[in-house]
Formats: sequence, structure tokens, C-alpha cells
Amino acid sequence: MQFLFPWFFLLSFLIAAVILFYFFRKQYEERKISSNLLWEQVLNEWQASPWLKKLQQNLLFWLQILALLLLMFALVRPFWLQKDLQGEHLIFIIDPSATMSAQYEDTTRFDYAKEQLLDLAGKLSGQEVTLIKAGEKPEILISKETDKGAIKKSINELQLSYEHGMMEKAVNLAVSLSTGKDTSIHIFSDSVTKDVLAGVEQPIEVHNIGKELANVALLSFGVAPIGEQVSGVAVLENQSSKDTELTFQIHSAQELLFKEKVTVKGQEQYVLPIPSLPEKPYYEAAITKDDGYQVDNKLTSIYTETNPPIYTIGNVNPFAVKGFQTLGVEVLQTDAKNVQKNMNGIFITETSSLKNQPAQPLILFNSSKEKIKLTEPLQAENDPLLQYVDYKKIYIAEAIKELEGDWETILKSGSVPLIQKGSRDGKSLIVVNFDLTDSDWPLQPGFPIFLYNSYQWLSQQTDFLGYFGPGEEKWMNVSEGSSKWSIYDGDDENLYTLDLVKGSFKAPNLPGTYQAVADDKINYFSVLMDEREKYPAVETSFKMNELKGQVKGETKSRNDVMWFWLALIALLLITIEWEVYRRGFRG
Repeated sequence: MQFLFPWFFLLSFLIAAVILFYFFRKQYEERKISSNLLWEQVLNEWQASPWLKKLQQNLLFWLQILALLLLMFALVRPFWLQKDLQGEHLIFIIDPSATMSAQYEDTTRFDYAKEQLLDLAGKLSGQEVTLIKAGEKPEILISKETDKGAIKKSINELQLSYEHGMMEKAVNLAVSLSTGKDTSIHIFSDSVTKDVLAGVEQPIEVHNIGKELANVALLSFGVAPIGEQVSGVAVLENQSSKDTELTFQIHSAQELLFKEKVTVKGQEQYVLPIPSLPEKPYYEAAITKDDGYQVDNKLTSIYTETNPPIYTIGNVNPFAVKGFQTLGVEVLQTDAKNVQKNMNGIFITETSSLKNQPAQPLILFNSSKEKIKLTEPLQAENDPLLQYVDYKKIYIAEAIKELEGDWETILKSGSVPLIQKGSRDGKSLIVVNFDLTDSDWPLQPGFPIFLYNSYQWLSQQTDFLGYFGPGEEKWMNVSEGSSKWSIYDGDDENLYTLDLVKGSFKAPNLPGTYQAVADDKINYFSVLMDEREKYPAVETSFKMNELKGQVKGETKSRNDVMWFWLALIALLLITIEWEVYRRGFRG
């Protein structure tokens, strides 16, 4: 301990003066003497008593001495040196990727990083703090915050996103925020190397958390129809040096479909064929192995087409065919005789009747002979099929009499329906009630947009929405029915509800299979983690570009907070002394 103003110790003479005043002041004490003959004996005993014995009975004296001592020590300002963090502005970067969910020290790497962040937050002494979450798109959670409570609250609210951490982008963002003040950057991850930080001049301390794991990963898993059966294949990888025995299982909605024990040699891959599976909407493959990193032990395969091909039946207007080909869709030509039940995809046909059409999503260009001359302007509904389509610029000379059926009209001229949609036998249908040769629409940019919207809408009518990255957002055309989709996990727990009219579709962060439920319709989708997250490697921690004059990334500062408490206690003693004096005077 040291003293900031040691010359205030000279005030100790005041304490000595108070003691002297007590020694020489006259003191009287009432005593009852039973006889005058005993007075001389009592007086002799009083004079023979040492001064200290007389003073120890005087409470006011001790309170005054103690208060003066405390005030004097408060004035000299005792302090000690404590270690502080580098810089006036501290930037914390945390990696929320999937590998940070690996086990470490009876917790996860991510939770351990949060504990270290909280420890650093407790050492702050007025510095500004910026917290960055290094996801696919780095996110600033707090900026130049000085309130410890707000900083700790933001740290406690951190959650894994399971997306691949773009550390380079996060570091570049931190560097751009570090101008104007001495800045120190702290990175909390598991595998950051110096190559990532090349060219950075700011002081950086990298906290790589974790240890090497005997990890076994399920690299890939897929199923496909072969003949009348569903077969699959899985690729497993043992990333440790020792042979590992594990159990491979396939489930669908809690139903066990396949199970096999396999042994995978160290540092090798193992290809496991699955000869036959019952047909299910989706299949979940899993490795039952406690390897400290569970998120790469599961994969999902959906039994459906994510980008279904388009089949044209007979002669179809070449504008429609070329339009879909321009969008990158596989277009195959067939005829009504060759259409089979196992042909899955979207069908396009020009016909005047719905009889004998395949029970699949269908775009029908009405080819009836009865035509209607159009005289009124076009009117459109707010529908996903016409999103971003400027229908007011479309010229249509004649329409074709509509087909019988309960369809929803989305584009019309007066009372004449031009484009309709609906469903037939549970499959979605789009009907175009005019000949493309009677319109200039195929020459306008709105036509391929309509084809794209139609393809997306008809594709969604299957039970599979597609594969998503963790937390991925994607705009979707809302299908018929409710625009509010409830998201459920594999345990049928409702996670959240989305309104696709007001916002985009957002997938959950945790990899797995999910259901999107709108009214009575259930759509499956799968969240897959980045392939780079299947290798939970660990690098050593290190420091770069430490500030001059600082050792081991820390500075030393004076902590003189004790003077406040000394002065506060002295004030309390003075208050007590006054109360003692008041009571004694009144008594």
C-alpha cells in the first residue's frame, strides 16, 4: 500500500494535542463516601491509578481519537496498484459458430467464453466497450458502452447462432471502429490464427478456447428412390487417431428405421450404404457417440425434389418454355401417353379441359376456341404470383372463356378472368385464360417474373420448403391460406410464428428438421450447418501489437477508493460521538 498525499501525516500532532487535553483537563467523578475518615484513602487510590486506566472508561475520548485517525488516513489517500485492461476503448468479438458448442471444462466453449467476458467486464475502470457477434454478418450488439450493468446484460444474453463465424469481417469492422482512441481488441473463439489478423495494427488478444476432441462427424447423408425402394448412403469420418466404434441410426418422427454398429479407423472416412428404407417424408440420421461435439452427429434428408423439373405436355408456346429455361429450370418434353404416376415435378400444358391431366402441380394455358374481346382495363389482386409484375403495361387483345371450376381470379379485365389459381385433387393449379400470341406480355420484363413467381409458388405446394443455413432469412411468396406460419421442432414444440406478409421467412439457428404449419398444411424444411463447422479444431491463444510500456497486455492503475470509506466511517463515528455527548449531558 502507498499514500498519495503522505504529508497529511503531519496532522497527527492534532491527535497528540487531543490526548494532552484529556490528560490535563480537570475531571470530576461523583462518589459516595460512607465516612469522612475514608476520603483520604479513596483519593490516594484515585491518584495512584495509571492514566490509561482512567482513559479507558472515557468513550468520547476513544471515539474522537478514532475519528481523527480515520480522517487523517482519508486525507493521505492510501492506494494500491491494480492491473487494468489495455486501451480506452475495448472491442470484444465473440464467435457464435457451431464449433463453440463443443464441450470444455464441464461446459461449452461458448459459455466458457461468456464467463471470461464477464470477468473482463468486472475489471473495467471507465473504458468504453463495443461487443461484436462474429456471425455470417457481423453484428454490433453494444457500441462504446461504459455502464457495467448494460455490458454484463448484453454478455449474458449472448446465444449460439451455429452459423460459420466470419472472423475476418468482424475484425475489419472492429478496426473501422477503433479510430480516435487507444483501442484494444479481444477475440473469443476456438481456432483464430495470426493469418486472419494480418495487417491489423491495433493491440489484439486472441482467447482460443477448447481442447482437442476425439470427434466423429457425419459428413453427408442422402436418400433417393431406386426402383420401388428408397435407398441411402452415409459418409462418416473419424477425426481422431484411434479406431472408434459407434452406432448409426435412422429415424423418422421418432420411428427407428435403420440401425447398425460400425467401426471407423482413425483419421479415415467410412461409407455406409443403406439398402432399403420405407418411404417417409424425411429421414434423420444420427451417430450415437459421446465425442464432446454433438451438433455434427446428425443430418437430415428430405424425400422430395427441392428444384422440381418442368414437364411440357404436347405443344406449348415457346415463350413459356424459353422463359423457364432462362430461369435455369430443367424443362423436359413429354406427351400425355408417357406421363407416369412416379413423375414428380411441375407440368405445363395447353388444353381446353382438365380431364386426364396428371395429379401434379400444373400450369394450364387455356386453348378453348371461344374467345372474348377485351375492352376494359386490367385489374389485379395483391397476389404472390403477380409480385413485381407491372400488369398495367400488359396488352391483351382477346381472352378465352374460362374453364369450369372454383378458382381464384388474380388478373381480370372487367368481369373476364385472365389468370386464375386454385387446387385440383390436392395439387395446385394455375390457369391462363388467354393466348400468349394475343398479347405483348412475353416481350415485357414482367413475364419472366411471373414465370418465376409461378415456379416458386407451385414448388412450395410440395411438403418440402428446402434446406436453410442456421438463422437464414429468405423471402417467400405466400401460398394460399394463412400467411402466418408456426415453426415446430422435431419434438413438436412451437418455437415461434412468422407473418410472411410483414416479413421474411427465418429458419431456426439449431441444425435439424423442422415443420412450418399454416392452417392444416405442414411443410418440412431442414437447417444444415456449414461444412467448415464439422471440424472443431483448436488453436493456441496469442497476443499481437501490445501497447508500449505495458506488460502482458495489461496496465497498472491506482485504486484509491479506500479514502471514501475511511471518511464515511469517520463521519459515522462523529455522529455516534455527538449522540454519546448529548445523552451524557442530558443525564
